[in-house]
Amino acid sequence: MAVTFSNRLSALLPALVLTTVLACITQSAFNLAAIAPLSGGINPGDIVATIWFDLRHFSLTYAPIALINLSVVALVLYVLPATRRYWLAAMIGAALLYLMLLLINAIAPMPTLIAATRSTAGLISMLLCSSAGALCYVGLVQRRVVHG
Repeated sequence: MAVTFSNRLSALLPALVLTTVLACITQSAFNLAAIAPLSGGINPGDIVATIWFDLRHFSLTYAPIALINLSVVALVLYVLPATRRYWLAAMIGAALLYLMLLLINAIAPMPTLIAATRSTAGLISMLLCSSAGALCYVGLVQRRVVHG
């Protein structure tokens, strides 16, 4: 059974939400980790407030990046059916985000647009968020193929 454009689009939305939420939480965690040594620790209420703040505000910055990333992943998976393997989709999502971050950081006036990507651990964490979104997309599309 073929998957329609509408089905592919409806699979993209949950993948976008997952990627954006994970990226916001990751961004918050790396920012809080950088602040904690300076402040002598951060209480749980401040952690929750920071994550909530980033979900409301950083998501507006990150969602368009994730949308472009996942749209290109979806296009690659559509054009090259052999890439519809979970591990390959995850790698494509991470590689595309890495290339996008290189481009964004070359254009943006600040050293890096996404603070979490200033460290290797943060960069890998953000790439994993992109991979999770690509995995979600592939899983939903393949589920629609099997279950109609």
